[in-house]
Amino acid sequence: MAATAQRCARAVIEYDGTAFAGSQVQANARTVQGELEEALNRLIGERIRIRLAGRTDTGVHATGQVVAFCLPRRESERWAGWRELRRRLNATLPRDLAVRSLGPAPQGFDPRREARWRVYRYRILVNGARRPLERYRTLEIDEPLDVDAMGAAAATMIGERDFSALGADARGRTVRHLAEVRITRRGELVEIRVTANAFLRRMVRSMVALLMEAGRGKLAPREVERLLERGERALAGRAAPPRGLTLERVVYQSARQMKNEGAAAPDRAVARSTKAGRGTQ
Repeated sequence: MAATAQRCARAVIEYDGTAFAGSQVQANARTVQGELEEALNRLIGERIRIRLAGRTDTGVHATGQVVAFCLPRRESERWAGWRELRRRLNATLPRDLAVRSLGPAPQGFDPRREARWRVYRYRILVNGARRPLERYRTLEIDEPLDVDAMGAAAATMIGERDFSALGADARGRTVRHLAEVRITRRGELVEIRVTANAFLRRMVRSMVALLMEAGRGKLAPREVERLLERGERALAGRAAPPRGLTLERVVYQSARQMKNEGAAAPDRAVARSTKAGRGTQ
């Protein structure tokens, strides 16, 4: 189809990953991409292929995943505007997937290649705390975590390096730029927010598993650094469960703009504790 016969869109989507076999379309599996393409097919009457900013694994959630797709111009002109198409899409999509925003995109916009940074957040409830309404997006553990020790371990990961100890890439390209790891504790909730130009498969959850071992006092920061330098899969490939992980944001602007807006402070590790209620440690 000629480029002039299309109108392209960029959308931010949110989903509960609990019942999805990941974001990328797969045969005989329920995926985010598959549900979106099926909804567009129902509305437009022909197959529309979407592109995602990044791949999330089975059980991983998102509040800021970015997708792009193009519609035949004759079909896009049927809608009163992008707002109406968003409304119709959300009425068609299942309850665990929604379009948060939708607007025009330039021809050729590639949400994966043009992304500058990706921001993930991992949530952990410590000391045996329970929050039933949050159980599908928070890891619950019975022991405490030392966030200062976790921050010291995170500092050894910052920068551009080979992260093959924490994940895999189909093309064997395992060098990534990890710009920020921010660890905060509020009462019994520990959150780990990480920002990088891109992530390997299972990289964030493998990183969280390492940081949790540091928080338990089982790994010193220098041991974490040695594990990364060795290149072999750290902790025998063990990773934190997917339910605590959320893709929070994909950033397309410059690093300076991102910093000014508070999206990230590149090349830093921060550990912060806010005492609130019982169970702080």
